[in-house]
Amino acid sequence: MLDPRQLECFIAVAEELNINRAAARLHMSQPPLTRRIQRLEREVGVELFRRTAGGMELTEAGAVFLERAYRIVALSTRAVERTRLAGDGEIGHLSIGYYDSAIIDGIPALIREFLDAHKAVTVSFELIAKHNQIDYIRDKVLHLGFGRHYPDEPGIHCRPVWFEPLYVAMHRSRSLDWNSPATLADLRDQPQILYPAARPEFADEVIDMCLRAGFSPRVAIEAEDVISCLAYVALGTAVAVVPESATRTRPDGVVFIPLRDAPPAALYCAYLCSNTAPTLRLFIDFLDKRTPGLSEPAPARP
Repeated sequence: MLDPRQLECFIAVAEELNINRAAARLHMSQPPLTRRIQRLEREVGVELFRRTAGGMELTEAGAVFLERAYRIVALSTRAVERTRLAGDGEIGHLSIGYYDSAIIDGIPALIREFLDAHKAVTVSFELIAKHNQIDYIRDKVLHLGFGRHYPDEPGIHCRPVWFEPLYVAMHRSRSLDWNSPATLADLRDQPQILYPAARPEFADEVIDMCLRAGFSPRVAIEAEDVISCLAYVALGTAVAVVPESATRTRPDGVVFIPLRDAPPAALYCAYLCSNTAPTLRLFIDFLDKRTPGLSEPAPARP
């Protein structure tokens, strides 16, 4: 059995990659922290850190252990929180993970609709990378995850809950050469910014749309997320296809032109089929009774 304090020490050292800084963060001296890390390495039977001339770095085994340590700590923290909620009689809570610009628009609209019918339920949002959401859902740290694409996973159900029109984002200086609304054909020969870099994701939908329109997209940049994508757009060197929710946040000089002949982008909800949490069952029943919504297209930006 791992000592929670050992995990806390390991995480601090893994994040700081410096024993002295980690010790100061933990309000302890360096020698006992070093002994704790050494004892942890003996107990797990592998080297977690590699000592370097500049300090230290995680080994491959250490990187895997760090991800698991985060999950263990999250599970422990959530278990305490839920126990306290149960003791207070507060049982109507929905934990939601997201990783998409729809948190600005589609997701709150959907959850607000649910809360209108279940006013006693409380909600929490957590920004969690999509590949980690499934683990958190399986561990019942999360009730729900929202994202564009989920791989097929045993016991995990994914369903579309929201559809968004698409837009072309560009710097204002480029928009003088475009008609509004734009068409997929207008993207031919245009340098494009795709996001996110992780696959499969929304970027693959954009590539498929272009291929179906008869051309391969000119990929200028692959951005990590929609915020960095729009930051690149603001530089004026390339354009990007984005869902309508992304138009709610706009760097200076960026305009959005509706993309007329593109299919809407689907937002999916993922949950564990075997999770019998009452609040989750209420939400699933709510989804069963509604038709996935189509967001109202935003007006083109001047």
